[in-house]
Amino acid sequence: MSKVRVGVIGVGNMGRNHVRSYVALKHKCELVGVYDIDGELNQEIAESYGVKAFDSAQELMAEVDAVNIATPTTTHFEIAMQAVENGLHILIEKPITNLVEEAQSLLKAARQRDLLVQVGHIERFNPAIQALPEILKREDIVAIDVQRLGPYDPRISDTDVIQDLMIHDIDVVSSIVPGEITEVSAFARQVKSKEHVDYAVAHLLLDKEVIATLTSSRATNKKVRKMTITTLNSYIELDYLQRKIVVTRRGGLMADNKDYQRENELEEIYSSDEEPLKSQLAHFINSLENGTRPLINGSDGLEALKITKGIQRRVYGEDKFNSQTGQASQVRPAN
Repeated sequence: MSKVRVGVIGVGNMGRNHVRSYVALKHKCELVGVYDIDGELNQEIAESYGVKAFDSAQELMAEVDAVNIATPTTTHFEIAMQAVENGLHILIEKPITNLVEEAQSLLKAARQRDLLVQVGHIERFNPAIQALPEILKREDIVAIDVQRLGPYDPRISDTDVIQDLMIHDIDVVSSIVPGEITEVSAFARQVKSKEHVDYAVAHLLLDKEVIATLTSSRATNKKVRKMTITTLNSYIELDYLQRKIVVTRRGGLMADNKDYQRENELEEIYSSDEEPLKSQLAHFINSLENGTRPLINGSDGLEALKITKGIQRRVYGEDKFNSQTGQASQVRPAN
């Protein structure tokens, strides 16, 4: 069986990492080439990794079985639909598209052609996140608190912190507690960006009883990626960056003294050092080869986008949120 032929469209900060990872997976797939609207960058990345630099997305699509889209969010829909028209499978960076209606149209078109769509919610391939289901198997979750904080990056200028960063945790939390979100409240501040909010907090009520608090920031001078989960019996701390989980469990009663409880028991769990991006791309190739559903398929990406838009509406207010662009010109005051 021949290897899956893949092309990468968009080789900026994220896209070039996709190129590097596909080259490392050459035993599983063939990276045919790349295309970027920046011709100089396109040529530079192609030469660095020994692949072809295409002059257009259409030329690339004519020579591959699947495309990896890592362009700005506002271009996702147009490029992905072009890929569908060319009969290609798609891995598309998060968010799936800029608008919910775009995602719905894309997925309908892909289903009609029996094409696979995987969305790049990379945190689901973080080894620590993948270790969680076993830990939570016998736990009754009370609350989840997530912090995704970092300094301002002027290169991210086309979207707010909710769609840029918080969407990662929206997807992860939805996978931990699947089901209906019954209540949403959110607040945000514009700090350094000229057009978008940089600090946001959202409170979600999941499955009628689990409380989730998501905090995302592009205005914090320290990179923080942490999640804590309170259950009836444990307190679980997960560090995305260290890929480590610490579980604090309530101590049991001493056998000879029913009124005396032992100190809390600690368990530290270190997950593997496997790179999440490489795992994500290998999963994409395996899904194509085996005809299996990806861990995060198009429907999962659509659901994360719907929740993201709901939070944005709470932040900006329905009257200021533009459903045609998926953005707002002014944030609603926190009070």
